[in-house]
Amino acid sequence: MRGNLLIHGGPILTMNLAQPEVEAVGIINGKVTAAGSLADVRAEMSTHYTDINLKGRMATPGLYDAHAHIFGTGVAASEIEVNADRVDSIADIVQLVKQRAESTPAGTWIVAQGYDQENLAEKRHPNRIDLDAVAPNHPVMIKRTCHHILAANSAALALAGINAYTPDPDDGTIDRDEHGEPTGVLREKAMNAVYDAQPELNDDEVLDAIITGGNIWRSQGVTSVADAGPGVPFGQAFTAFQRAHAAGTLPVRVYAMMLINDTLDELIELGIRTGLGDAWLRVGNAKLYTDGSIGGRTARMGYPYQDEESNVGLWMEDPDVMTAKMIKAHKAGFQQGHHAIGDAAIWLLLDAYERMQAEMPVADFRPRIEHCSILTAEMVDRIQKIGAVPIPGTTFLYDMRPVYLANLGAERVRYAYAMNTFQQRGIVAAASTDSPVSLVNPMIGIQMMVTRRDRNGDEIFTEERVSLEDAIRAYTWNGAYASHSEHEKGSLEVGKLGDVTIFETDLRTVDPMHLRDVRADYTIADGEVVYERT
Repeated sequence: MRGNLLIHGGPILTMNLAQPEVEAVGIINGKVTAAGSLADVRAEMSTHYTDINLKGRMATPGLYDAHAHIFGTGVAASEIEVNADRVDSIADIVQLVKQRAESTPAGTWIVAQGYDQENLAEKRHPNRIDLDAVAPNHPVMIKRTCHHILAANSAALALAGINAYTPDPDDGTIDRDEHGEPTGVLREKAMNAVYDAQPELNDDEVLDAIITGGNIWRSQGVTSVADAGPGVPFGQAFTAFQRAHAAGTLPVRVYAMMLINDTLDELIELGIRTGLGDAWLRVGNAKLYTDGSIGGRTARMGYPYQDEESNVGLWMEDPDVMTAKMIKAHKAGFQQGHHAIGDAAIWLLLDAYERMQAEMPVADFRPRIEHCSILTAEMVDRIQKIGAVPIPGTTFLYDMRPVYLANLGAERVRYAYAMNTFQQRGIVAAASTDSPVSLVNPMIGIQMMVTRRDRNGDEIFTEERVSLEDAIRAYTWNGAYASHSEHEKGSLEVGKLGDVTIFETDLRTVDPMHLRDVRADYTIADGEVVYERT
């Protein structure tokens, strides 16, 4: 439904550079009809409307998470959470698995997600021996926070057909002990056998997970999400998105990325390209995974990882093959936006983007770099020249600063998620959580951008701090820009969508180190209150 609202009584940050803060915003039939003084806006409200008095609280455009996984977040809601907010050790993880096993029928999968070995007392990954001790009769899988490594117990390994004689797959690794036996730790494509051994979800279960995940974002003040790959085939996920849209139950606006290796040829045959859809559901950019993660030491680097001179990470496919696929998608009309974390992977993208524009130039190119983690000053120059759009995981350093430093050292992370550098260079960078890799809460990312301090309070390159207003802009207008939709959302301007986030207080009065604790009181989409905190 489309609603009519008058919002006033507190600071309203519009993200409109010509009118950055206003007294009031009026929304008629779901779109902003006026923004300015209360008297002027009220004069424009020519029909019945609902009055929302902020009483000093702050309102902003509806927040936009520029890279996350809606289905995966919905599924994770029923899994065991083992992030650093909840566990300090492998012993803590094992205890939670034990509790779940005691209340779950034998043979049922137990899944946990979110650990980071650098935040555990043991400073290592869980293994099958740890998990067998408490759940010998259940297949168990524990996903590292990056989702590029998992730990499985013996029952899960058996169902996956992994034993001492199983070779490592291409672009993946099975960790082994001194006798050649799998430890249970699997990296990158070695994880696929465990995923394939789990029961497949039917269409209704996929729909339920998407609605569950979307409602989590809605409860955090987020109105739009760029869905970065569903964890199920694109067709099955997009069908579920369409079902929810048709029923009026799609919780957030979705920019649905298409995985090139999943559906590109079929979409080309149908003539589908980026932009098909409406303001609630739209086909997004084409995406490839070029490399892995820093925490898993699988992100593709130009130089070896610390204390591992033979390891520069992994390519997910041959670089020439990946480049050819990207160019094919570009020529078919898809915006580009590929997973690239290591500096070598990002360099590959920049080369590919320059080649695309040479072979078939398009106006307003805006190729994305999903995550865009490890950069050099030269790479920042190239990003600026190309007009590429970084999609930094603005929560990653908050969660994983210790493992970044342990794996790469301080010098190489100088430009990791360098929001101030991007801003100073005129590079539009859109904030994201990559949930369920990190928590959905956008205030964690905003706190990190403002403070450059991790969960322990430790600083990392504080020269990359930005103002609160610029951090909010990264979570609003910049996300819209990254998906070619800044003409319809991302700022509170006349004619744009009536999407608004109302926080419980004025964020400018909050200690920056406690921004993550601020909650959304209202989430508004199309001028309708779709979430209200009780």
